[in-house]
Amino acid sequence: MSTSHFLQMLALALVAASLPALAEPPANKHWKLVFSDEFDGGKLDESKWTRRNSGEAFCWNGAKGLLCEDHADVDGKGNFVIKVTRDADGVYRYHHGVQTKGKFQRTYGYFETRARFSREPGWWGAVWLYGVEVGPNPFKMGQEIDMFEDFNKPKKKNDFAHNVHFDAQLESAMENNKRVGKLDGDTLYRVSRGTNVVVDSWNDFHVVGVEWTPLEYVFYCDGRETFRLDYHEVPVTTQPMHVLISGCFRDPNRAKGYQGDYADAVHWPDQLTVDYVRVYEEDLGRGKKPSVTLRLGKPVRAVDQGDEVAFRVAASDGSSAVTNLMLFTNGRIRAEKAAASATFTLPAKQLYLGENILIAMARDKDGLIGISEPLTLEVRWPAEGTSTPYLGKPQVIPGRIIPGHYDEGGQRVAYFTYAKQNTYGKPPWNLKFRPDEGINAPNEKGIGASQRGMWVRYTVNVEQAGSYKVAPFVARVNGQGFASDKSDRIFLELDGKPLTEFAFGSDLTTGRQWWGNYQPLVSPKTVRLPAGNHVLRVKFDATPFQFGGLEFTPASSAQSVGSQTTRKP
Repeated sequence: MSTSHFLQMLALALVAASLPALAEPPANKHWKLVFSDEFDGGKLDESKWTRRNSGEAFCWNGAKGLLCEDHADVDGKGNFVIKVTRDADGVYRYHHGVQTKGKFQRTYGYFETRARFSREPGWWGAVWLYGVEVGPNPFKMGQEIDMFEDFNKPKKKNDFAHNVHFDAQLESAMENNKRVGKLDGDTLYRVSRGTNVVVDSWNDFHVVGVEWTPLEYVFYCDGRETFRLDYHEVPVTTQPMHVLISGCFRDPNRAKGYQGDYADAVHWPDQLTVDYVRVYEEDLGRGKKPSVTLRLGKPVRAVDQGDEVAFRVAASDGSSAVTNLMLFTNGRIRAEKAAASATFTLPAKQLYLGENILIAMARDKDGLIGISEPLTLEVRWPAEGTSTPYLGKPQVIPGRIIPGHYDEGGQRVAYFTYAKQNTYGKPPWNLKFRPDEGINAPNEKGIGASQRGMWVRYTVNVEQAGSYKVAPFVARVNGQGFASDKSDRIFLELDGKPLTEFAFGSDLTTGRQWWGNYQPLVSPKTVRLPAGNHVLRVKFDATPFQFGGLEFTPASSAQSVGSQTTRKP
């Protein structure tokens, strides 16, 4: 080899060593690409992404914000850029970013991005996954999986964070009592796990990704594993998630530990630059996952806490022999055994009060995981008293049931949610309407139907027996709805017996107001009501919306109760 050729090869090697890693999906599996955007061209591909324009412009610590759509867009150089700029008069221009919700969702796979992080305090950038629906039960709803969040501002070292968050509405457990991978406990707790990753250069692009399987999350940066969480440490959702590229903004007074303050920034503009987003699913080829069945020992729908429950799990081999079985309820491990079939007998007190969705999984010697169909079992709550009318006065039928005037008696008596307090009774709102209740409501006109399985009770007085038309009122802000093949439902019960139900689309929206512009669902239902005092229970099995009450009109004189709601195209 000539000296000049040797020097050329050496120079190329040095250049290659100085470039950031261009990672590939994890090498232990075969993958096929199912979604990608390289952000080439001069326009955002709106067949893949929608803009996140929700939220009012901020005004924190004297820093005024202005939401600007052109601050989140492709740059014509093969990147998607979210930027923050500062005008001469101190106004900060910004945007929340984009998401694939309603256009691309996926359960399991490898999710990857190549990005150059933001630098200045007062905001941070993130590429992450979020449930199409989000709530306390990961077997019904998703959670938050952060490929990266580049906070910890002002920057003292070149670090970003991988995080898993589930679910912010739940009560936080003490560090020594997380009860995620434990086999006992009947209370769901909030779970947040994460780690910080230090990179050599903050000015370079870095490849960051997460592999999501039924049993774990494995994070990567520049081709090396940087963090791993399995089913003993966090719930693992079985529900579809979408991808977001975000500029994240919060009140600096509430985020001093990681966001910092705009006043401490040195250089504006600042930006998050994303080179690509890619999603892969595992290609099994001729491989076959185990087949798993889950059955109750006795066919029952509900049990008491003092009962024992037998669950029969059987798995047949797929491409290789089954090595172990796992039984989960509401995302939490409850039993496991190195076998291909087993009967797990559990005290009902090791399940959760209320609804339990149980799933069995089987793993074979090649690591392939089979999943059973879900099984639903209710653990009855102990008798905890009888609810009483709000302020001692039943609501009257015919008429409009005021949503915020649900009964008194508290959690599991007058209502059930996983929340401990009314969000609007805490900073920054500090509103006074029923602040210590677990129902989110800024005032009496509406309550947040934010969780599947939530219910509220109303003591009502029916003035005259007869047939009535009833219509629920709803509000769902434009952009909150999305297309889904699963209908949203509202169930009505009277004195513990089914009365009627309403089904509507998850794409139903009513305008721009979160807590206003309540509109009735189309096609009111006719119900027969006896005279006198009764307890009306309203149950929600729906993607989040705001519930504006019920209107009861005598069927013989019923008129239209409102105009048809709009639907997101």
